[in-house]
Amino acid sequence: MIFTHSLAKRTFSNQSEISLHKEDRMKIATVGKGGSGKTTIAGTLSRVFAENGRKILAIDGDPNPNLALTLGMSREEADAITYIPASIMQRGDEVDGVIQMVPTIPREEIMSNYASAAAKDVDLIVMGQPAHGTAGSGCMCASHRAVRGLVAELTSFGEHTVTDMEAGLEHLKRGTARHVDMMLVVAEPYYRSLEAAMRTADLAKELGIPHIKVVANKVRNEDDMAAIQTFCDQHGMEIIGTVPLDDEMVAAERKAQSPYDFAPQSEGVTAIRRIAAEIDLLAA
Repeated sequence: MIFTHSLAKRTFSNQSEISLHKEDRMKIATVGKGGSGKTTIAGTLSRVFAENGRKILAIDGDPNPNLALTLGMSREEADAITYIPASIMQRGDEVDGVIQMVPTIPREEIMSNYASAAAKDVDLIVMGQPAHGTAGSGCMCASHRAVRGLVAELTSFGEHTVTDMEAGLEHLKRGTARHVDMMLVVAEPYYRSLEAAMRTADLAKELGIPHIKVVANKVRNEDDMAAIQTFCDQHGMEIIGTVPLDDEMVAAERKAQSPYDFAPQSEGVTAIRRIAAEIDLLAA
């Protein structure tokens, strides 16, 4: 499937062309409307980054965690993960009007107690779900603060950190993603998804995130791509890459398998490799 968008057409002659410079760390967060495919993008991107032995730390900050399966863990392995409680982070000093979060135990102990080997060269930390009895309370403040603190504290443990944020905008309103370098806003080719992407990008700009890029996801044809491109042009949003609606990736999701393991050369996984290369250029 070929699209007119320039990033979708770009090809690479060998694996070395899409490898990232090891000295350039990047803290990346994927966000998007529920069902947009942000978790699939986050998991596959993590696996692509790790292809050449790069150490990657993946953080699942979604209250409904599914990143483990997308990274390649089995259902049984995912169920056995020890979630990291929000209480692991505590309030620190206030800097520029923002309360900093600091760990209650050494960072090395956080990794040894809570990090799981999700795939070759990929470690995974899963944030705890809301405490029992908080349903309907409307507040996940502690979890948001904890994710923000962890992203800042644990960056040095991976050559890249990829965080799958919760769907919606609440985490951005609470500044959860303040410490990331890049926000990948995953958008599908229909109006509600694009509208949500625009609001997300606006909030990310307010947080001062250096790189805010749109991933055009589940694109079926030229009309889909044109719809996304036109909307992004109208609202000053930059597309970093295009991922087609890929039957092999859909089949992987249906089987609760990692798209990277199920079909590593599929159109969708190949498109995410191109996005990794674009991130390389920005990180250099």
